[in-house]
Amino acid sequence: MVNNIYYHNNFVRLVNKKLCMIPESMNLVMIPQEELANLQKTQQEILKQLQNLQIPSSVGIQIKNITAKEFMSAVRICRSKFDQLVNQNRIKIIKKRRKIYVPISEVDRYFSDRSIQITLL
Repeated sequence: MVNNIYYHNNFVRLVNKKLCMIPESMNLVMIPQEELANLQKTQQEILKQLQNLQIPSSVGIQIKNITAKEFMSAVRICRSKFDQLVNQNRIKIIKKRRKIYVPISEVDRYFSDRSIQITLL
């Protein structure tokens, strides 16, 4: 059963004579109970189909190299310390055009290998 609603300018007057203001950007639509139930049922079916949808994830992709910036932020060093490690051949890098990549294994090696010691000035 749908309540009767009377429109007057920007106001809506319900049967029990309460006044409510409707903002200009809002539209009021009256839908019969059966159509509303049908709409809700359809939305539930769509939701179930979306949940069952198998979306390929990037879990199967294994990252082997990271950028120099990502390496510096991972080990918390600045660019000058990174350049110092590269010049002293303490970390391995891969140059591809203008980009510098570091094997992901170098992050673990940075913390575990004693030969990579940064001297503080």
